[in-house]
Amino acid sequence: MNLQLRIFLRLWGTCVFVLGICGFLCPQSSPAPGGAADNPVTAFVFVQRTKAHINYSKSEVFHKVVDDVYSYLATKDVALAKDAFGGRTHAEDEMPISTVLNIARDANATYVLYLIVDRPITEWIKVTVRCYDLSGKQLWEESATGGGKWTGIPRRHVILDRLHQLLDKRLGQPGLPLIVAAKESSQQAPTDQK
Repeated sequence: MNLQLRIFLRLWGTCVFVLGICGFLCPQSSPAPGGAADNPVTAFVFVQRTKAHINYSKSEVFHKVVDDVYSYLATKDVALAKDAFGGRTHAEDEMPISTVLNIARDANATYVLYLIVDRPITEWIKVTVRCYDLSGKQLWEESATGGGKWTGIPRRHVILDRLHQLLDKRLGQPGLPLIVAAKESSQQAPTDQK
């Protein structure tokens, strides 16, 4: 019986050792930048109005920019994270990026698109888009401005069209993930099973 116990213990020890080595050499795959499959890669959009825009432009202009940006992102099928508490998507008073990052974390987002609507001294409007990861590292920035103040012609739609062209180049990249890939994979699944 003593011999049987020793053989059993040796086999047990060998199995534990082999399983340990396999676990060390073949670690589980790490999740994608967005997390696991139940946490898809998404972007949280926050639109900020600067003090200069508050002082020298109308609130209605800011809200038209907000509406345009969300409409553009929807038509391009950008995967957006939604604020669980609702309503924390824009601010007419300046908000620190750290607060926006916390809201994005609460929404399980992967990236933050931080839009700044400004009123420079020599322009009617300037819209800047900054993309951050959740650690607060800025990944990229695009900016569109125009409609010279001295011409007397506000050209918000021209600026927004220019911004759309800049963002079109970044679709499907960090900050502007597309939901099309998820749709395609779910549509392909039934055909693979045939």
